Amino acid sequence: MNHLVKNITVASAVAMLTVSAASAGTVLKLNAGAIDTNKISNNYAASWMMETQATEYIVQFKKAITEADKSKLKGQFEVFGYLPDDALVVRGTYANLVSFKNNHPEVQAIVKYAPSYKVSSQFEVASIFNKDTVQSVLVKIFKSSEAEKIASQMTALNPQVELQVIGGKSIMALVPRGTVAQVAALTGVENVQPTPEIELFHFAMDQDIAGDVHATAAGDYSDLTGDEPGTRVMKFDAAWAQGFTGRGQIVSMADTGLDSGNVSSIHQDFAGGVASGYPFGLWSKTWDDPMGHGTHVAGSVMGRGTASKGLLKGGAYEAKMVAEGMWSPMLKNLSVPSKLGDLFTKAYSEGARIHTNSWGGARTFGAYDNFAIQVDEWLYANPDMLILFAAGNSGADKNKDGRIDANSMASPGTAKNVLTVGASENKVSTGGIQVPISKLRAAKDEWPAEPIYSDYISNNENGLAMFSSRGPTSDGRVKPDIVAPGTNILSVKSQVKDASDLWGAYNKDYVWSGGTSMATPLTAGAAAVARQIVIEKLGVQNPSGALMKAVMIHTAVDMYPGQFGEIGAARGQEILTRRPNSDEGYGRVDVSNVLNLGPKTKLIDNRNGVAQGSEDSYEFTLSGTGKLYANLVWTDAPGSANAAQALVNDLDLVLTMPNGQTLSMNDHINNLEMIEKAGLPAGTYKLTVKGYKVPQGKNGAQAYALVYTATEL
Repeated sequence: MNHLVKNITVASAVAMLTVSAASAGTVLKLNAGAIDTNKISNNYAASWMMETQATEYIVQFKKAITEADKSKLKGQFEVFGYLPDDALVVRGTYANLVSFKNNHPEVQAIVKYAPSYKVSSQFEVASIFNKDTVQSVLVKIFKSSEAEKIASQMTALNPQVELQVIGGKSIMALVPRGTVAQVAALTGVENVQPTPEIELFHFAMDQDIAGDVHATAAGDYSDLTGDEPGTRVMKFDAAWAQGFTGRGQIVSMADTGLDSGNVSSIHQDFAGGVASGYPFGLWSKTWDDPMGHGTHVAGSVMGRGTASKGLLKGGAYEAKMVAEGMWSPMLKNLSVPSKLGDLFTKAYSEGARIHTNSWGGARTFGAYDNFAIQVDEWLYANPDMLILFAAGNSGADKNKDGRIDANSMASPGTAKNVLTVGASENKVSTGGIQVPISKLRAAKDEWPAEPIYSDYISNNENGLAMFSSRGPTSDGRVKPDIVAPGTNILSVKSQVKDASDLWGAYNKDYVWSGGTSMATPLTAGAAAVARQIVIEKLGVQNPSGALMKAVMIHTAVDMYPGQFGEIGAARGQEILTRRPNSDEGYGRVDVSNVLNLGPKTKLIDNRNGVAQGSEDSYEFTLSGTGKLYANLVWTDAPGSANAAQALVNDLDLVLTMPNGQTLSMNDHINNLEMIEKAGLPAGTYKLTVKGYKVPQGKNGAQAYALVYTATEL
């Protein structure tokens, strides 16, 4: 069992500590602080207990919430979302809720959903000095039908309030800091947070280089080794050799646009590969790419490599693309729709089942905010899509210990249901940016200690990019989920006049770049090839996003201990524990491992799922000493931005050995679980998926995907 502890327990230590810290049904875990309901339930002096108007309250149960519990509440009240532990947000009068509690002994407490619980910690503390400072806020409401009413109430609070109802359950507004608490106090308001500042996740290397250090290049392809696109490190060649090229797959990209924005006059590397394109940028009428970032991204996904005679092609070079341009010609910057579901719905309607995004809120470190929730909400309603987000480029060694610090993950990459991609190193020694990190202007502040300081950015495929954002999320979830090459990536240059050369032009058709922006589309290309393999070779039709996510992490390569070796934390060891961890997630994408999935690997896409207290079991037999690697993934119900824990529906993966001993991660934070165990004796085993808590299941159950491989050594 020691092997399991080494491989699993380190990554789930936070989860186990959290579970042991409080018994279920006695503590509310909110970002504003933990609330002991044993104490508050008897505090009858609270002023809100005298209120007679229906508003939102928290109803906490003494045990895991059942479908019967919800049914009873829905018979008398409006019921909204889940809060940990074992609580639901409902609307009613306090008197009626107390009456309900008195008649239902399973109820632990009734607590007013106070305004202070709804205000994001990302705000500066309110004071007399900033109370009149107007800032942009995103207001999430419980019911879209109440948006106009709540908007009217907000404008009545303060003449400085300006707002726009942006559809769904969100209002974008300019609000004085001193008015934020009043907005949060309105009935129907769920959360108020600062509006995220969205940025692209290519690493802006040009701004940080001391002098011109761009490597010279022939530009005629004679100096290329094959490593430049990043696909060789990911081992695409093996899949391509067997005809798995992304054929039949449609990938959508939301970015700065794609080349000319015209299918009939697009760069030759995309000719015949673009199914459609749509403008989403503010005041934009076209999906062209005057910046260049989106074209580079698209090239990594499905560029045909025509201009380079096949030398520089994307990972899924026979896939189709739905391009979504978000460049605003007025702002001369990215402008992301406030309702993110518009992007995904349009792509889905065009047949895309993979959607790649190389942008996010770079300074919302670790937060499960309303942008992350929007993505989780859309995916929970549309589980056939796999959505990828870049992790961000905020990796830094501020404490100067030679290791990249934790907790720099960007939203929406903090969402539970997406595949979040960090950047590993490509292996390129000529072309692009070829200098030690110490030559970067930011090095003394961001990466001042060895072994990072004198390292090169693309000299070791087992290394992580120093700028790649690390997890965990604020609630302790493992992020990123996976990594892929994101340094010195050569891809297509936008032909729009004055488009950026990014990290430098190779020639008129191709430019270098780097960032988690580049790792993410390469992973999307891998996912498209993997989806083709899963459908055509493994026979799973219409695989869910959860299954594809499980396949991607199941076939990833654990990079432990990273490029500097097992030198210990004190000397800057890059990755301290085996997967999963918040440096590499589950490892680096490996397409050949997807191709090699065979009869020893079982892919289970259970759309019916498990209910609370129920379980599904799968048996396998080892004829001799063997090993098991199993990954459980589920598309979870959206959590609350006000909760200290994002997980809602909680499943467990348990291995029962021939002698009856059981092994499990005991993880109650992530919606991914794994068991990786070698040295298993011969015998019959049972893998069990258990419904530990399913308070927000569809028809009372949580769908899941399970991928496991059991082999003899």
